[in-house]
Amino acid sequence: MSPVLQLRLTLTAVIGLAYWLFGNLYEAIVFSPNWVRDSPDQFTRLDGFFTVTGPTLYFVPLTPLVLVLVWLLWWRNRDEDLVPDYRRAALAALILTALTAYIVAAVVSQMFGADALARPENLNAAAWRWNVLNIVRMILTAATAWFMFNAFRKLDRRTGTGRRPEQD
Repeated sequence: MSPVLQLRLTLTAVIGLAYWLFGNLYEAIVFSPNWVRDSPDQFTRLDGFFTVTGPTLYFVPLTPLVLVLVWLLWWRNRDEDLVPDYRRAALAALILTALTAYIVAAVVSQMFGADALARPENLNAAAWRWNVLNIVRMILTAATAWFMFNAFRKLDRRTGTGRRPEQD
């Protein structure tokens, strides 16, 4: 892989991770505080609100691709100076993937599953669990983005594609 292609793909991963992070942050600030208050009423409203589209459409197309890109960059990297950054990013992405799979399978299914509204007593606990796990997920996403950004900065300095102040 050429250094310029690696630079562009690394920047793409950073942007994708930022997209994911800020999507989760938006949910954490706007939606989830409402979930723990009057949980059955809130989830009934959301069930009616998300009829055509929902958060899945926002996250699913990009999130898996970004994680695969992080692992691909780690696997295809031949630059020894970037190994620690890509390895840390790949490990954080692996933990992030496992956590997200757990959140979707075990928590979101209790909140938005087919029979979730039939069991309102479980909604509040699921909402609290989602809030706590989402904080951990945002920390892991930010860490992955940080490691990828470190790799990007090193590549950018080497390839000379970035604009430097002395060029003005």
